[in-house]
Amino acid sequence: MKSKAIVIMVAALFVFTGCASMGKRAKCACVGAATGAAVGATAGAIIGDMGPTHDNRLGGGIIGGVAGAVIGGVTGYLVCKEEPKPVPPVVVEPKCDKIVINSVQFDFDKAVIKPEFYPILDEAAAELQKPACAAKSVTIEGNTCNMGSDTYNQKLSEKRAAAAKQYLVGKGLSAERLTAVGNGEKNPIADNKTKKGRMMNRRVEFKVAE
Repeated sequence: MKSKAIVIMVAALFVFTGCASMGKRAKCACVGAATGAAVGATAGAIIGDMGPTHDNRLGGGIIGGVAGAVIGGVTGYLVCKEEPKPVPPVVVEPKCDKIVINSVQFDFDKAVIKPEFYPILDEAAAELQKPACAAKSVTIEGNTCNMGSDTYNQKLSEKRAAAAKQYLVGKGLSAERLTAVGNGEKNPIADNKTKKGRMMNRRVEFKVAE
């Protein structure tokens, strides 16, 4: 009796080992069947040994093992549920947004960048050096107010764009990525009839290529 119990335990151990590589629900059914078989076989052998002749332990063990395996396997399968498959991570492609800076302004008739606007240009340089923007070309547009002739303002706007480009190159951007152009007085963003409006129109803008 003791030797048969050992055999049953060894067989159950092999079954448990084989179950390890299965899915969760199949593993539960496998473990349940192995456990049920071991318990059923043991119980069947005991019951078989209780008969008048005490010689039906093998038959009782086999019947008990089969019945226990079926009951344990079905129970394990019903009790367990498969774990939901993990949701694949969403890969967000880095994006280089359009950058337009209207607040880099100039004094009247000047193309010199004032120190108060260095932090704004430093931020633009850092943004343009990010991996998502590293391959993008940038257009720097200079603008003026309407005071002065069209020809003079066109040249002044070009100087302002060139000054901004030179500053960005000094911050590590490649000159080949940067195109400086002048719009003259053609693109006002405020009313040139007021002092404040003219000050806002004396500016540079940065536009990243789509």
